[in-house]
Amino acid sequence: MNIRFVIKALLMVIPLAILISAGWVLARTGFARIPDPTPAPPTILVPQGEMPAGSVGLQEWAQYRNEPYRPVGSGFLLLLGGGEVVGVTTAHSVSLSDPNHRLERIALGIAGRAEQRWEFETLHGPPGRSVGPNNLSADYLLLEVGQAIEEDLLLVPDPRGAPQPGERVTLYSGLGDGRGGLRVLEGTVQSVEEKGFWVLMDRWFSPGQMSGSPIVSQHTGQAVGMVVVGSPRLGRILLGAHPIGSLVDLAESATDFPTMSEMSSESR
Repeated sequence: MNIRFVIKALLMVIPLAILISAGWVLARTGFARIPDPTPAPPTILVPQGEMPAGSVGLQEWAQYRNEPYRPVGSGFLLLLGGGEVVGVTTAHSVSLSDPNHRLERIALGIAGRAEQRWEFETLHGPPGRSVGPNNLSADYLLLEVGQAIEEDLLLVPDPRGAPQPGERVTLYSGLGDGRGGLRVLEGTVQSVEEKGFWVLMDRWFSPGQMSGSPIVSQHTGQAVGMVVVGSPRLGRILLGAHPIGSLVDLAESATDFPTMSEMSSESR
């Protein structure tokens, strides 16, 4: 047997196999998918406004019975038209359906600042549920706010109810910069539907525990949605969001305000 020939053949075949495997993995994970073309900048008819200066993206912690708080995601505080404030986060960040693992309270606060954290035990209306990317507006959890909160931490909903395709927006990460400061990430709205919209971010980042973070219009400076899911796109990331108009409608139409422990008890 020609050993030299065999070694040369292996040196050619092994890298090829690695490349094929890598390509399969990229295709499966979504990294190889090419983003759709970015829409042209839209004409926006509502007035321009200032971007939020405060830490409007908040970290979320959950506390289950007989357990300490643990980080589970992100959220924000929304100022409604009548002056009422509600907390906003995702349904998929917590479990309300297991009576043997009962959720008792949720806290929202500025990441890295233990002194600025607010606890919630009561829901503002019934919870949503996670049903996947085809209905992003089904995933939500609204929190009844019973304490005073600094005005610069509150977001005002954009009167349009959602952004426009091609519009530039900013994600205010609930995880912040890890030291109590802001972390903002920019992107462009790719598409808008009644049940959700999609934003192609300018660069790749890990979206872990950013679900619930607010997305803000760079034109109005107001909230246009809440991050629900993320999908990689060839070195960038596509975020799916719950439109702010839907969240406002849910908050303003709420008539039941169950505690979290009551919701878990009803699951029996």
